[in-house]
Amino acid sequence: MSLRTTQIIVPAGTAPTFTAATASDTAEVGDYVWAEYRSTHTAACTVTVLGKQVLENGDTAPDKAYTLGIGSVTPTELRIPLYRSYRDSVTGLATITTSVQNANISMAVVRR
Repeated sequence: MSLRTTQIIVPAGTAPTFTAATASDTAEVGDYVWAEYRSTHTAACTVTVLGKQVLENGDTAPDKAYTLGIGSVTPTELRIPLYRSYRDSVTGLATITTSVQNANISMAVVRR
């Protein structure tokens, strides 16, 4: 599991630094925070934000899965908002998993 540092987007513009996605990353949650993924991989990748909140009925909120498309011909990008509802009550962070881990799948966590 890798804790991702949130990069701040400034009015003058910011080019986030992307690093390889791991099987399980954690990140802060909140207004205007998102995980940004890039792929140059030959296959699609599933990115899942794990549901951590306990609902009123006592069930855990469901996981939310996104598809990062094939990026080998044209690089693909995916931006996932990290809502407060993804916050783990123990760590205070969101947990994000990926179905593919290699140098062709990279990510950054950003906030404006």
